[in-house]
Amino acid sequence: MENRQIFYAADSSNQAHRAIVGTTMRISIVTPVYNPPQAAFEQCIDSVLGQTHSDWEWCLVDDCSTQAWVRTRLNELQAQDARIKVYLRSQNGGIVAASNDALALVSSEFVALLDNDDALHRNALKEVASYIVANPSVDYIYTDEDKINQDGEHYEPFLKPKWSPERFLAQNYCSHLSVIRTSLINRVGRFRDGFDGSQDYDLLLRVTEQTKNIAHIPKILYHWRAVAGSTALAGDNKLYAFTSATRAISEHLARRSIQAEVGFNQTNLMVTVKRKLTKHPQVSIIIPTCGTRKAVFGVDTCLVVNAVESILRKTTYPNYEIVVVVDKGTPAEVYTDLKRVGQDRMKIVEYDKPFNFSDKCNLGVVSTDAPLVMLLNDDTEVISPDWLETMVGHISESDVAMVGPMLVFEDNRIQSAAHSNTPTPHNFCRGYSSSELGDFGMLACARECSGVTGACALIKRDVYLEVGGMSESFPLAFNDCDFAFKVLERGYRIIWTPHAKLFHFETASRPDHVEPKEVELITARWGRNFGRDEYCRIQ
Repeated sequence: MENRQIFYAADSSNQAHRAIVGTTMRISIVTPVYNPPQAAFEQCIDSVLGQTHSDWEWCLVDDCSTQAWVRTRLNELQAQDARIKVYLRSQNGGIVAASNDALALVSSEFVALLDNDDALHRNALKEVASYIVANPSVDYIYTDEDKINQDGEHYEPFLKPKWSPERFLAQNYCSHLSVIRTSLINRVGRFRDGFDGSQDYDLLLRVTEQTKNIAHIPKILYHWRAVAGSTALAGDNKLYAFTSATRAISEHLARRSIQAEVGFNQTNLMVTVKRKLTKHPQVSIIIPTCGTRKAVFGVDTCLVVNAVESILRKTTYPNYEIVVVVDKGTPAEVYTDLKRVGQDRMKIVEYDKPFNFSDKCNLGVVSTDAPLVMLLNDDTEVISPDWLETMVGHISESDVAMVGPMLVFEDNRIQSAAHSNTPTPHNFCRGYSSSELGDFGMLACARECSGVTGACALIKRDVYLEVGGMSESFPLAFNDCDFAFKVLERGYRIIWTPHAKLFHFETASRPDHVEPKEVELITARWGRNFGRDEYCRIQ
């Protein structure tokens, strides 16, 4: 960006916006080069020269390639186009050193990262530049991507979510195309030695610590080349990269003062983060019930007694209580059995009104002063002993208001893996095997989502009260969807995690029926959100 004045303001004022409307936006492309496949490199070159946005510079650094044609071609490019800058290293220093040398050539305010065997969509820089002009306070932009094979065929489009910091701890889903403000790259120390293979991930972790001005352009603007030996073709081709990623995440969490165990699952190639709790705030588990019985695993069972027993038998979290909200008229033997199994951790609250799940939950919440409340259906059973530790770990972050686990049917198929609003609110991946990874690992990592089912949801009490609790206008269906929309509207995050798991014997206590008036009401209130879900974008 040369010979013009640009104003950057945190509030993107109209004055600042007018100051840059009509100007061009130069973007510096940074590419370290080392013995790329020649045909792929030529396609990479074509993708840059063919950009519909012409105000760019390309900073290429050869890391002492052993193939003579590489330097010859780079010198040709530099002579061919004044926008291309080339530096030839005298010795091989690795991708971090070459990338930092390329950054030293940058003269513009934004840097786009491009690998030497990948390709940009012809409109990539145009889309990015237009976004920056319209949103001058943005610091980091990422886009959707796909893969391209040696025959030039495109496949595996990755439609990414909006900025999802929890998912980013499990995988570098942002990756390509990444465009970052140059001054921010310099401020965080550029690329760092010791993170080869995940040097971009380490940089982005440090960048996202320093800014909230992060944007996603939901268009496929980058084509990741799948060649022999690349992680695009097979993630386990470069396992050393995951070692670097694990270290990068560990250091990132330490800088944020989050104590956690960071590991790597070689089976699904995902990083796992398990927070270490330094405090154990009280959790009040609210269970509405009418004492229904049902065959569970072939055995006639009182559902609420089974739920309470499973909590007491399996839960390792030390500080919780159970509040059972019981309909008047519930069989006397249910009271007797609950008092027998509940011991000192349980209290019973009677509900003497026509059935209304939302009202029963609200009554349970006001019957306790615990800082965390867990809404739990009576037709559930704990599987993961550390379910509460896992969920409390997530909700301990200041902007997380609600956390939900993976719920599964008796046969281990998924009952709920959070909510999706496409086309209308529903349980995501219902009926899938709970061992599936899902699209791009969605079912294997904790992530932000648009809502979690009220069948099991951990919620901060103060947020519960702030949004007015569960709306009694939804006595049976959509109460959790309505609640989640209210939470998101206030800027909080909602997290779903597969690392806490429970059975949900769905519809065991109430018929699976939705009243038309509830459909009409949820549509009237939140229909503007239907048909799109920025956290769950799938083909």
